[in-house]
Amino acid sequence: MRFHRVLLIVNPVARTYSKPVLAVIEKALSADFRLEVAETKGRGHARELAAQAAAEGVHMVAVLSGDGTINETVNALAGTETALAPLPGGATNILVRALGLPLDAVEATGMLISKALDDDAFKLNLGRADGRYFAVNCGAGVDAAAMKRLDAKFPRTKAKFDRVAFRVVAWQLLVSYAGRSPDLRLSVDGGEPTPSLSVMVGRTDPYTYYKGVGLRMTPDASLDAGLDVLSVRKLARRSIPRIAWQVFGSARHVLGRDIDYIHDAASVVVTSDTAFPVQVDGDMHGEHRRLEMTLAPEALWVVA
Repeated sequence: MRFHRVLLIVNPVARTYSKPVLAVIEKALSADFRLEVAETKGRGHARELAAQAAAEGVHMVAVLSGDGTINETVNALAGTETALAPLPGGATNILVRALGLPLDAVEATGMLISKALDDDAFKLNLGRADGRYFAVNCGAGVDAAAMKRLDAKFPRTKAKFDRVAFRVVAWQLLVSYAGRSPDLRLSVDGGEPTPSLSVMVGRTDPYTYYKGVGLRMTPDASLDAGLDVLSVRKLARRSIPRIAWQVFGSARHVLGRDIDYIHDAASVVVTSDTAFPVQVDGDMHGEHRRLEMTLAPEALWVVA
């Protein structure tokens, strides 16, 4: 794969965005490639820009933003010959971390340039949730409900984001989910449906981060493998502190008697009689009564 034409997509409201950093990145990329730069103007715009780039034969799309904008780009580039080059620009940068890239955007750019000049790209497995690709995770239940609540408040600064995110997740766990009867049904790889309160499908370990510390919901997950599924069947209020402690460290929660954990699955179906919220790579994906997730092997070219 030869890289000559490069599009850099920048989200100007990304939490770590700064004009001086962007100037350094632009200068570095334009020294070796034919560079175009585009700023996103709102939700969905990154997907349009990346789809147009792929249609015009651009070789690589670099994205300076968080996981949500990167997910839009993933959905435009999956199945094309145009490669994704993710750069850290968000609050958590899960995919960037999982790919082993530096969390400094300028350092990460240097690494991507050297890989691209060596024509060093590889194909990445993706997950797919009702036609929408995801690179890192998909949740039905507690994390999606928290994301929905967070979306309503959407704080701009990083410090405030961490604080609000913690409050929202704690509220969902203690008020909304603890002691509730399971209202979801989960079937993995065509197996018998089992009751579930919350389903998290991860492609990375950690599943996400809080203040830079990893939450190890799906501890065996890997970008090289299939889908890792964590299903919470029951949640007692008194067990929440213990589970939280394990999620931040030993990941022994997966051995809990009210938790099912399946490694390296190819298909996951979640159904319910009532609509449930779904999040994909940290972005809301609407309300569903049936959600089908599948593995999409080698769906995306990546430079990292």
